[in-house]
Amino acid sequence: MVALLAGGGGGLTATTELSGAVIAPGVMVVDTNVKKVQHPTGGVVGELRVRDGDQVKAGDVVVRLDETVTQANLAIVVNGLTELWARQGRLEAERDGAKTITFLPELIARKADREVARVMAGEQALFDTRRRAREGQKAQLKERIGQLKEQINGLDDQIRAKKREIELIHQELEGVRDLWRKNLVQIQASRASWISATLQRVTALERDPARLEGERGMGAF
Repeated sequence: MVALLAGGGGGLTATTELSGAVIAPGVMVVDTNVKKVQHPTGGVVGELRVRDGDQVKAGDVVVRLDETVTQANLAIVVNGLTELWARQGRLEAERDGAKTITFLPELIARKADREVARVMAGEQALFDTRRRAREGQKAQLKERIGQLKEQINGLDDQIRAKKREIELIHQELEGVRDLWRKNLVQIQASRASWISATLQRVTALERDPARLEGERGMGAF
């Protein structure tokens, strides 16, 4: 049977003619060829979990990257968030006029951390300082308001006094004018000197109301 098959195959090959053929490039590999393993973002290999000849399946950890740079970047981001959350609590307390800061639950849950505690204490100290400064400014403004009120009261009293003085001056002026009309003002030895003194007296009395009106206006202003 073997001789028959060999003779039949050889005869068929010798007598068969090929009219054409298709040639194409190709690469033949075996299933045990080395496979390349690459992380999508790259990094430094910190631990290699497999060796040559080990069998792995989907989900197995083959390589663990070094966490130094990643942990440092994470710490920077976390510290930034901590400072922003603490500042947010301080600003909200200042906005609401509170006497103390109410920090976010995220910070309170991590207050055992030294860095978090330091940030919270710093914001609380700044809040207390700014609150005392505002209270001092309010006290100064209240004192200034009191002084201005006293000054206003004093000016009102001055205005009333000037008004009364003007009324008295007008009364005195009217009396002197009446005596002038009756020729009864400051009778002296010489008629010329008597007239001069009387005119000076009337002029002074007429000038005083104008001066007092001006002082009154300045006090009202």
